[in-house]
Amino acid sequence: MTIRNSRGFTLLELIIVIIILGIISATAIPYYLNMQKEAKIAAVKGKLAAIRGGIELAHAKILVSGINTGPDGTNPDWPTLEEVQRNELSLATRPAALKGYRMVRGDFYSTVPNEALPSCDLPDLAPGMAAAPSGVTGRTLADILVNPRQADEASGWAYYPGNERDSNGRVVDALFYINDDRPYSDNIDAADRRPSAW
Repeated sequence: MTIRNSRGFTLLELIIVIIILGIISATAIPYYLNMQKEAKIAAVKGKLAAIRGGIELAHAKILVSGINTGPDGTNPDWPTLEEVQRNELSLATRPAALKGYRMVRGDFYSTVPNEALPSCDLPDLAPGMAAAPSGVTGRTLADILVNPRQADEASGWAYYPGNERDSNGRVVDALFYINDDRPYSDNIDAADRRPSAW
């Protein structure tokens, strides 16, 4: 009967394996973290699109009602800032058929202003945005014409209600965007655009 000499790994072999594992993890972990960041950004863009769609649908319903609409009427064409903050058409001048209409469906409804909309959970929230991720602040026509858009990052979202006329006398579209114009943050998307430009 013969006994074979069993040998383990040499120190050099172990070091080579550890170096290879280190190289693999050094390249894979940043890629994984970047995938997480992009997933968060995509989720916020989806919420942004849902809110915008709700505002557009409310706008269409208001226009179809034909009751005293327009910038000089008592029933504005676009939802007001307060209505967006509450996620509900609630002006006294709204037709009965529109009263209580919610722009964004889901579990986000609240009678408390700035608690009704989905939260803005970006990878890198400014302190003000983190304190009010569902909050909506108002913006003027001058604010939204500035490039990049004006933002004080005091809430998750910013809204211009489309209640002014441009130089041609046309009512300007309402605009809803993320209240963040920092050029350098983890919120810059794959196309190198900051949130206020989404």
